[in-house]
Amino acid sequence: MQLLLHLIPIAVILVILFMRKHMLFAGLCGAVTAMIIGGIAPVEAGNMVMEGIGTMFSYTAPILYAAAAVMVSKGGSIQAIVDIAQHALKKKIALFAGFLVLIQAFATYMAGMGAGNTMVIAPLVAAAVGAVPEVIAGMAIATAVGFTTSPASTETVLAAEAAGRDVVEHASSMMPVTILFFLLGAALAVYGVYKRGTMIVKREKEEEQQDQLTTGQLWVRAVPAITLLVLVVFGSKLNNLIGIHLFVPAINVIITAVLTACLTPLKINKTCDALGEGSRYILTTLFSVGFFLAFINIIAKLGTFEELAALVGNAPQAVIVPCAMIMGFLIAIPSGAFCAGVLTLILPTLSLLGMPSEAMGFVAIATGFGTQVSPVQINIAALSEGFKQDIMKTVRNNIKFVVGALILLIVLSFFFV
Repeated sequence: MQLLLHLIPIAVILVILFMRKHMLFAGLCGAVTAMIIGGIAPVEAGNMVMEGIGTMFSYTAPILYAAAAVMVSKGGSIQAIVDIAQHALKKKIALFAGFLVLIQAFATYMAGMGAGNTMVIAPLVAAAVGAVPEVIAGMAIATAVGFTTSPASTETVLAAEAAGRDVVEHASSMMPVTILFFLLGAALAVYGVYKRGTMIVKREKEEEQQDQLTTGQLWVRAVPAITLLVLVVFGSKLNNLIGIHLFVPAINVIITAVLTACLTPLKINKTCDALGEGSRYILTTLFSVGFFLAFINIIAKLGTFEELAALVGNAPQAVIVPCAMIMGFLIAIPSGAFCAGVLTLILPTLSLLGMPSEAMGFVAIATGFGTQVSPVQINIAALSEGFKQDIMKTVRNNIKFVVGALILLIVLSFFFV
């Protein structure tokens, strides 16, 4: 009975969202309902709102890379890469979209997080093929698997520790599943472009002028965007190679800005203006997401998510892992900004039952999938910014593809666990 009472605020949010009202209005209604049910004081709720907004603004790397991506785009660098790819691939631009999804996947795997990579790669994909739903979903699926199975991520560490296994060994055991979903994400992107064609908006005059550039000139103009991509994907590897922690987000952006001012039509003043303007969308988005996250935190104060996680232990032994996967997926939707936090609710139950690390890994991936249909997930904000569309549109676009991926994952769990 208590659980049903605590689920009312979440039900309120879902109903209002299905009515296509703004997510902040839905979150506010849910939070007020939770305050009434739980007797949460307005002062405490106000502090939680401030904390939620502050949490989202602490994600500085995506903010920096979002601004840098807009800057190199205004300089024509991203379009130059697309033009080069189109010349090389002729009419097979769908392959380019699939290739970029794989780049996103492996970059996420190496970094242990995806949003920063998304801020750089999504504009490339958007410039090449537009906001193709399958491409966006392919990037989301690949990203979720990347950060939940990477040996550099918190999620993987939690999964390995819950089973008492070495992190690297656990990551290696999950590698076949990781590669499978990376390829699935890329294939989904290729299929989407092949099926729908490109969905490019009409180019601006400055972009049309690039058609008159020679191949050599296109390569020169593409250097800033290529450099940013390389630094984002391989920055940590380069730091290990030279023995100095040099290529951090701020330095990467400065290097890119210098190259943009030197190698594109943007001069120094316009490059600086473009960098500042490029941060506007992501900052606005993070403000809204932070507010919504704060409302979710107020609901979490009731203990709703802990109670849901505890239900996993009551499932029959034969289906406890699929049940844990579904529960992780569902809990991650309203609280998707903290995938690792969701796992701390569910993995202890599996650990007490002596489940192998692969079981933990499958639950981690399922939880990661849940984050990709969550309006409070930073990677969803990054995808929305990169493809210039509303967050809720991205969420609605991803649902059927991500649920399909979850079903496949559940089927695979019966063979791997």
